[in-house]
Amino acid sequence: MAFSFSKLFKPQNVQSTSDFISEIDFKGGTKYGENGDNTMYLDIEELGGFPFIKTTIIGDFSTKIKRTGCTLTFVFKNDSLILSSDHTDIESNQIRNTPVNYTEIDFELTEAESIKIKNEKVLEIQYAFKDKTLTFNPIPTEIQ
Repeated sequence: MAFSFSKLFKPQNVQSTSDFISEIDFKGGTKYGENGDNTMYLDIEELGGFPFIKTTIIGDFSTKIKRTGCTLTFVFKNDSLILSSDHTDIESNQIRNTPVNYTEIDFELTEAESIKIKNEKVLEIQYAFKDKTLTFNPIPTEIQ
């Protein structure tokens, strides 16, 4: 058996994060927004008679936040709506055997805010974490 340096230093075929994201069939929410390397899923749900927003970010974004939480901003034509995360601890988890992470974040919501998000055209969605902002462009879809 012969040893070959060409096999040792041969470049490996590495899939990009976007390749993995396109293969993921996420059933836990409605695809709502995208940016270069991340996809955002969003649904408005109700628990005990109170609405809340359930979001999931899947992509190369990763964070671990304690005690500060984050905000979610919906940008409309002449207005914006800022929501605070339901929990102050937020942590991303890596999807096994991939370079892709998923981050689940819930946000408090009133009935009037729920109606506004469903009825007005959203131009941009922004997550503000303690040291970074993640911006998404909405995909035309019907929120559940």
